[in-house]
Amino acid sequence: MMYKKILVALASTDDCQTLFPKALTIAKQNNSLLKLFHCINTEVYFTPYGTFTTEEVTQLLPQWQDSLEGEQQQTKQWLTEYTQKAFSEGVTAEWDCTMGNPSSSIVKLAKNWEADLIIIGRRGLTGLEEMLLGSVSNYVVHHANCSVLLIQ
Repeated sequence: MMYKKILVALASTDDCQTLFPKALTIAKQNNSLLKLFHCINTEVYFTPYGTFTTEEVTQLLPQWQDSLEGEQQQTKQWLTEYTQKAFSEGVTAEWDCTMGNPSSSIVKLAKNWEADLIIIGRRGLTGLEEMLLGSVSNYVVHHANCSVLLIQ
């Protein structure tokens, strides 16, 4: 199977150490275009852990906004860094970063970008942890319209 467009879903900089080298190898073998992607999970910021009054929410919003902006800047920095590493290895690469639900964002981007392959890590969550947090990789495997390579 030839992969022309490979979407690499990165949950964190830790994923870069495991997923990026494998994605690079596959991209080189297939002369593929790589897209490095990270979705900032805004559901983490806006899930109410208890009841907040309108006044409390108003006080918390600026802190959440600052936190999101800081995370966005850091994310753009490491995505740019890894895109440049791909170029230095002779692989054409680009990156994208969005905010929202990681599971549906990966599937949607893969479809719109017409990816042939999604490379994604698997955290190994089980039981209650997986039930509460959900599994991004499980969602992607079951909803993507292309091949998915899961890396432990």
